[in-house]
Amino acid sequence: MDETLLELEGLFSEAKSTNEFEFILTLINFKGMDTKYDTLYEWFDAIEMYKELYFSFDGKKKTRMACLLYSTFFENSDFYNILGSLCNVSLGYHSSSYFFWKTKKQDRLLGTGEKINLVSEILNDCNKKNILQFFDNEHHAAIRNSFFHAAYSLTDNAYNLYDTEAIRIEGVGRYYFDVNEFLYPIVEKVIAFFDAFKKLFLGSFAAYTQDKTIKGYFPNLRDIEIKGGPDGLKGFVVKNTAQFYGEWSDSWILYDKNYDMWQAMNIRINLGDKEAIEIDERLTRYEKKPKINISDVEFNNLGDKIIDRNLDKEMRRLVELIIKFGDKKYEDWKAETNPFRKASLPKDILPFYQKADLINKHIDPKEIRARIKELTESLQKQ
Repeated sequence: MDETLLELEGLFSEAKSTNEFEFILTLINFKGMDTKYDTLYEWFDAIEMYKELYFSFDGKKKTRMACLLYSTFFENSDFYNILGSLCNVSLGYHSSSYFFWKTKKQDRLLGTGEKINLVSEILNDCNKKNILQFFDNEHHAAIRNSFFHAAYSLTDNAYNLYDTEAIRIEGVGRYYFDVNEFLYPIVEKVIAFFDAFKKLFLGSFAAYTQDKTIKGYFPNLRDIEIKGGPDGLKGFVVKNTAQFYGEWSDSWILYDKNYDMWQAMNIRINLGDKEAIEIDERLTRYEKKPKINISDVEFNNLGDKIIDRNLDKEMRRLVELIIKFGDKKYEDWKAETNPFRKASLPKDILPFYQKADLINKHIDPKEIRARIKELTESLQKQ
């Protein structure tokens, strides 16, 4: 666990050293004129309360509070947005308050597993293997689902699951587990990760105790005055960015303590332009990758957003990427010598070519359709 927490600390420091202005934008997490105390701060407060109760209770009360704390930890979307944004900045891209998009295909709140999968690929791109392992080892959807749906019972030291998927412990699917041997150790790892994340996030705010000037893109490279004080980061000011009636005016985002609100001046958030920039950077990141390594959930979310927008240039780049990643899987299939593994691969490759064929308007489909036919026939022979 120590290596995981050091890796988390490294992610914050890497983002700040790569582009301090984008790092500050990640901390502010500005989405419009709103209270400072958004869902992230409520998440901080809620888990602190649950921790206090968890450590004060015993028996079944402790188990129930452990499940509530555990489940709430994995729910907060801003937590994943910030991890994804820090990774973006570390890799040289812009920060983002919305690391994943709602689309026509997925216009709903996401499950915890989906949120983890959405940041898994970029965590891997940043070589955050221990953070990935933390999510892989400690996240069990069956605990959250059974608890929030009241599909469980408690007997002595056992937690029993009903009407839900089995939980895998040491590779074996089980419908019960010992809370002392399994649940409490996991919860204490979750608490350690939460404590470290909260300390790093709030500590990054608190570090800005006085004003300083840094370089940043707004949108061109220029001086940006970071405002700090005894309470930490208060925002930023960019001088002489807009002209009104011949007079120059500044742009800024500043925290107003009296109204408990981030306020902005001469900051125009055009969602269309913002989406175009973020989609371009996300496509560029995937164009630099030879293959998808961990999870295709983020890439599929990107694809769904591009399909919703239906802009020619983005669609062309998307189709080329889908074919590229399909081709890599196809080459691996052709090179596979284990007959059992070889037989299982076509079902994972086929959707790439089928999707490319469905949305393609720019590339000769002959090669795509030939591979669809070949893969389909291979599956039919099994």
